[in-house]
Parts: sequence; C-alpha cells; structure tokens
Amino acid sequence: MFKQFLILLICTQIIVSCSFFEDKSKQVQKVDTIVDFNTVDAFPLFPDCKDIPSREKQQICFQVEMAEHIYAALKEHSLNAKESVNDTVFVSIKVDVNGKISLSTIKISEKTQSLLPQFDSILSLSVKKLPALKPAIKRNMPVTTEFTLPIILTN
Repeated sequence: MFKQFLILLICTQIIVSCSFFEDKSKQVQKVDTIVDFNTVDAFPLFPDCKDIPSREKQQICFQVEMAEHIYAALKEHSLNAKESVNDTVFVSIKVDVNGKISLSTIKISEKTQSLLPQFDSILSLSVKKLPALKPAIKRNMPVTTEFTLPIILTN
C-alpha cells in the first residue's frame, strides 16, 4: 500500500511539474518596450538627400537643405527695420508622417517683432514653399518629427 501511494505521489509530481500541460496562451512574450522618442532611425529627407548612404551625412544634408530653402525665401523679401537688429529667432518646424512641412512655433523677441512685424508671415510663406519630404522613420514606420531652426538676424 505504501509503495502504491509513493508511486502515485511521484507520478502526480511528474505530471503536475511537466511543462507539457502549461497553458500556452498565458505565456507572455517579451517585447522591447523601451523606445527612445528623441531619436529616429532615418531623418526626414529632401529629394536631393535620399541617395546618400550614411545616416550622419543624410542629417547634415537635411539641415543644410532646410537652411538654404528658408534663407533663400527670406532673401526674396526686403526686411527693412527702423533700427539695427541683432537677434536670433528660433523656428520650430514639423514634418508629419506624410512628409508635409508646417510651421509649429516662432520664438522671437518683442523688440524684433516690433521692428519686423511682417517677419512671421514671410517665414510662414517660405515654409509653405518647401518641397515635400520623405518623412522620418522609426522602427520602419513613418513618424512625425519636429526640429528647431535658428535664424540669425543682423544688420
């Protein structure tokens, strides 16, 4: 009797501890949930920059192209001020998942704003004239990005 009880106990332990009977639906698959929202895998790209193989050079190309487009558009307009202007304006530009560019915010001092009241509208028009971009990529998905472009105003 004791042998049968011992055999039954051992068989029960083996069956209970066997992973074969585990509920497979309750297993949780580990997923990398730590996402760095401050970086992207690929930057937004102008058509001229898309064939550059290096990520760092693509970023430089993007920054240079953006600055050239904005500065060229600003040069088309005459910004006449009554006084000398020495200021830096910070412009936040957003590139959405479709590559559409929009002006997010403009940080400009009150003095510069009063000396150049048309600056906001000229800047807004110059951003609208920018060509469509290839959006930034994060984990093989297009993402919206925002960056700040400093514009130095000097007389």
